[in-house]
Amino acid sequence: MVLSPPENYWNVRLEQTRKALVHNGFAASIHADVNDASAHVIANIIPEAGLKSVGFGGSATVKGSGIIPKLKQLAGFTVLDSTDPALSREEVLALRRESLLADMYLTSSNAVTVDGKLVNLDKMGNRVASIHFGPRKVLLMVGRNKICADEANARSRVKEIATPINAMRLGGKTPCSITTRCTDCNTQDRICGVWTITEKCFPQGRIHVLLINQDLGY
Repeated sequence: MVLSPPENYWNVRLEQTRKALVHNGFAASIHADVNDASAHVIANIIPEAGLKSVGFGGSATVKGSGIIPKLKQLAGFTVLDSTDPALSREEVLALRRESLLADMYLTSSNAVTVDGKLVNLDKMGNRVASIHFGPRKVLLMVGRNKICADEANARSRVKEIATPINAMRLGGKTPCSITTRCTDCNTQDRICGVWTITEKCFPQGRIHVLLINQDLGY
């Protein structure tokens, strides 16, 4: 089958990124779509690693994937769902802390560079804390639109695209949610608090990046 130029571009780009991530100690796999990625998590990663519980971060990609309801159907598997609207603020924070000790943490990355680095920006830091330490296994579902040429490009993407859109999604009253431009605000609704750049994965393979050949999330 002859690939179109866009199809060939993304195949090459994804494979370059996968190889770089593996070189940096991450586990990485490429998936045709989000359904394929979700199926791989459930059929292979969870049983092979003997995982029994999962926490997850505030990720539009994960939410849109439909994987959480599927995980809740697994026998003997616990889903720490801090997104339940019936929970109080105290209960939400308690579940986020508990997620630090879950077998698995599921989220996305704001950006991934072609040379195999993760670039993230959090409000309080619970998501990036779980990515870097605590859960035995971390799974990042990453759409191809989040692949960036380098760290500088990744930071720009986070500030110019991901943050304004997420501020809008969350109903935040920040300048960027109105103008789409960062003004380094000092508002209560600011969602930019903690930058992390993950250059290497220790222990090797603990963080698994599922690179998905679709535009997903923000």
